[in-house]
Amino acid sequence: MPMQVLVIENAASAPVALFGDWLRDQGATLTFVGPETVPETPAGYDLVVTLGSANGAYEDLPWINRQRDFLRAAADADQAIVAICFGAQLLASAIGGRAAHLGDRRFVGWHNNETVADPIWAGPWLRWHEDHLEVPDTADVLARDQGTVQAYQYRRAVGVQFHPEAGEAQVARWAAARDAKWTQEAGMTVAGLVAQSRNLLASGTAARNALFAEMLRRALGRPV
Repeated sequence: MPMQVLVIENAASAPVALFGDWLRDQGATLTFVGPETVPETPAGYDLVVTLGSANGAYEDLPWINRQRDFLRAAADADQAIVAICFGAQLLASAIGGRAAHLGDRRFVGWHNNETVADPIWAGPWLRWHEDHLEVPDTADVLARDQGTVQAYQYRRAVGVQFHPEAGEAQVARWAAARDAKWTQEAGMTVAGLVAQSRNLLASGTAARNALFAEMLRRALGRPV
């Protein structure tokens, strides 16, 4: 029977993209919900994937608070979870960690992680956030850079602040639209960042697929 995956797409601008393609290649069946239609429980699903958003996990909004409760219950019930960017921040806050706005500081573009549990987490991976992430002592930090957690595991839940799922079209939308100012402030042009992303996405296929497999291995508790 194919693996059943619940995908929470918290924003149209942050789809499951390359990770979704990879999951389908493994034979998974994906069911998509938006942030307002997250079910009461993850019953019937082998894996929950929660994705990015322009919102912050620290915002007091009904759908954020409801999803936080959903993730807390799911994680404590040993549900397999993969959480990306906003999803990772929300998961962290659900298990006793913290997400906070960085103020004027932002992570934009491709970065390596300076401290990693294994080279597979080192990168470079794409980042696009302005938030600091902390996890409780009950979680294992898998990657950290410039003082903020970039990857972690809590029970069968894995969170990453970077964006291994993002493809070229997604990067182009982020760089050119709402976040063009971010691109410029990082000393890059939209065309330059898109070209760099195209090259790194093409050359990094094997590393990206290996990372996806490791994330899923940790969440499912078995090799993929």
